[in-house]
Amino acid sequence: MQTKKIKRREFLLTAGAASLTALNPLRQVSAAAPAVERVIVIGAGIIGSAIGYQLSKRGCQVTVLDKVGPAAQASGNSFAWINASWSDTPDSYFSLRTHSLNEYHRLSEELNLPIRWGGALEWYHDADSTSEMTDGISLIQKGGAAAKMINRGQAADIEPNLDPQSDYLLAYSPADGAIDAQAATFAMIQGMLDNGGELIAPAMVSDVATTRKRAIVSTDIGTFDADLVVVAAGTNANDIAHMAGLKTDLLMPATPGIIVKTRPVEPLLNTVCYTTNSHFHQQADGRLIVAEKLNPPETTTHLNFLANQPNVFPNSEFAMQHAKRILNTAGFYVPEIATVEPERISIGWRPLPLDGLPTIGHVADQSRIYLASMHSGITLAPIVGSLASREILEGVRINLLEKFRVERFY
Repeated sequence: MQTKKIKRREFLLTAGAASLTALNPLRQVSAAAPAVERVIVIGAGIIGSAIGYQLSKRGCQVTVLDKVGPAAQASGNSFAWINASWSDTPDSYFSLRTHSLNEYHRLSEELNLPIRWGGALEWYHDADSTSEMTDGISLIQKGGAAAKMINRGQAADIEPNLDPQSDYLLAYSPADGAIDAQAATFAMIQGMLDNGGELIAPAMVSDVATTRKRAIVSTDIGTFDADLVVVAAGTNANDIAHMAGLKTDLLMPATPGIIVKTRPVEPLLNTVCYTTNSHFHQQADGRLIVAEKLNPPETTTHLNFLANQPNVFPNSEFAMQHAKRILNTAGFYVPEIATVEPERISIGWRPLPLDGLPTIGHVADQSRIYLASMHSGITLAPIVGSLASREILEGVRINLLEKFRVERFY
């Protein structure tokens, strides 16, 4: 495969509200931060693209390196739910996600991102899971969230074609949405290129080194140097961070999920729908995204196939069998889904942080390395892009990110 160095309009898109300044998160000056004019971003997923775009907007010279290309890994094979829904994670994480939803509205206007803001419905088929969700909704309501528990009749008003097949209450989160993550990543890469940055892919990173004044990235096509390196490498974050000198892991082993994208259909869904065995929503272009967690039997055949984290099935027949099963499962809740023709079937690999929380910021003893590793990259991309670019270029530490530093693992 030939490596391409791409600038500005050479990159053609193939896929179709509060400002951050209003949030004004507190910040602290960091005397250790070096002056930064040129940055290498390792990873062209949605997080790396968001950081690269925001840096380039502020006049930084940006080079994005990726081993395949934009959104070729986790970002392009994601369920792509934008949410700040209930969870058992700390308040600081919910706050970060909420800020990111607000920032998405601003960024969407700036780049015309393909987002559908319809809210989300989540439900379960047992009392314990429903009780846990109810407690979570109650907790975020105290923080001002508009989410609430509703009954089947109320859910039918919001999502007329849905039968939850359960008499338990559902959680409704009206602020949530869904995005075409591949198109959004491409839009941010395009914005970065328009601002004078460059994308180099495929480029396989083999080493990351730093000196007192520079950061050097070695790849299979040559060596690149800059003032600072951003590690936004998705499921490869452990390997790249270790090259950069980090002594701890950031992620657990990635887990797979199957994503089915259908051909466009007439309007069928208003919300993101999430339950135990099926997740589905409809994009702005009419395509349905239907997903499930992949729990294959631990046979030698399956383990060997999944060992290298493939994004596609070994053959189209096998892929179609999985797609039909997944669409039929979703059809249990919305019968029309079972009849829709699949267009693309892929395996998505989810980065899973060791403690469930993002890792964002400079490495304490490596001031020329900046980490951006997380599971909810689709949700967090706008806020991480904005705040990381400020920390890198202004030499500050932003309090909103303080709970997510790598030092918590030391």
